[in-house]
Amino acid sequence: MKPIRSLLLIITPLVLAPNAFAAPGTQPQFDALMDEFGAITAYRAVAPATPLGILGIDVSLEATSGTYEGNSVVLPKLKFQKGLIAGLDVAGYYSTFSVPGDNANTTAYGVALTYAIMKGSTVAPAWNVRGSYTSTDVSGIVKSTTTGIDTSISKGFGPITPYVGVGMVKLNGVDPTATFNDYNADKTRYYYGVSLDMLALNLTFEGDSTNGTNSWSVKAGFRIGD
Repeated sequence: MKPIRSLLLIITPLVLAPNAFAAPGTQPQFDALMDEFGAITAYRAVAPATPLGILGIDVSLEATSGTYEGNSVVLPKLKFQKGLIAGLDVAGYYSTFSVPGDNANTTAYGVALTYAIMKGSTVAPAWNVRGSYTSTDVSGIVKSTTTGIDTSISKGFGPITPYVGVGMVKLNGVDPTATFNDYNADKTRYYYGVSLDMLALNLTFEGDSTNGTNSWSVKAGFRIGD
């Protein structure tokens, strides 16, 4: 995993502020932190609604920026998406880094399955629906999972494809020390973005609001579709 970790750290020279992920002292503090943490770690497509197709593939580096405990947080990811048959796409990401100041190793992964209700054309938009799951473990401090469903619509204009989406995400947080009760909450999320294709190179920006908690993502990599 060392080459992957080195690659991820290239896109995030400062992953977390030194005092991030301090252990909460009360149940309300734990719940509040899980609200922020779940919003940051929930799965993001960072891609338009157009399916890749059976020959399509997307390999990229991605970073999601937000706040946690009042500190700036960047979650780096190595991401992969592959087109399947019948308008289906499968995707996933992996992330690993160390939290400065706390010496806590963090690992995270996410998976998603997307179905294109409308594949899009020169005149019609693309429309999809997605199910997703993520797991994040900050060693000895917190473990969390999210499950989500969302739908998005996009329309390409030459090399530029804007998109918007809405969904629901279920946040789950566990204190490894068993000091606090498990956290569970359902949140509404809205997101929007724009994708720029330059031959096989792709650059995508996405903004997200999960129950009022804002975050931003950027993805750069190699993307081809049918």
